[in-house]
Amino acid sequence: MQELADSYTHCPSCGSTDFTHLPQHQRACKDCGHRDFNNPITGVAVLVLADDGEMCWIRRGRNPGKGKLGMPGGFVDAGESLEQAAIREVQEETGLQITNLRYLCSFPNAYIYNGHPRPVCDAFFIAYSDDKSVRPLEGEVQACFWQSPESVVPQDLAFDSMRFALKCFLCGDSEK
Repeated sequence: MQELADSYTHCPSCGSTDFTHLPQHQRACKDCGHRDFNNPITGVAVLVLADDGEMCWIRRGRNPGKGKLGMPGGFVDAGESLEQAAIREVQEETGLQITNLRYLCSFPNAYIYNGHPRPVCDAFFIAYSDDKSVRPLEGEVQACFWQSPESVVPQDLAFDSMRFALKCFLCGDSEK
C-alpha cells in the first residue's frame, strides 16, 4: 500500500515535478531543496476507569476500524498539548469529565486515510471518572459502554497500538 507522502507528484513548496524519493520514506525537491520527512502525526487515547475497575470503551463509528472497539481518543490539534487533547477527546466522544490524568505509554501506529497509511504515534493515558453516564458523539462513536479491561478480547480493538497499550496496562500500571 502506498503511503500518502509517496503519492505526491509535485513539490508542495514550488510545484516542481522533480520531487524524488529518499531513504526512510523521505522526499526532496531537486529544484528548491524542500524536504518532506513524512513525520508521524500524534494521536492520544485514554483508558478511563471507574471506581469499580471498569473501563470506558467506545465502538468506532468511522473507518479505519469502524465497528471495532477502542478507547476514547483522537488526533492532537495544533497548539494543543497531549494532555489537553486527551481531556478534549474524552469529553467530545463520551461526554465524560476525567480526573487524575497520567501518561501510560506510547506506540507507533498506521492510520489509513483515503486509502493511504499515515504514520502515527499514539500516546496513551490513564484517567478516572466519577460518573459512568456516557453520551456517545453521533457519527464518530456508535456506542459507549463500561466493561472490565480484562474481559476485552484484544483482537476486537481497532488498532495494534491499542492492543499494546491494553497489555501494558494489564501488566501492572493500574495503580490509582
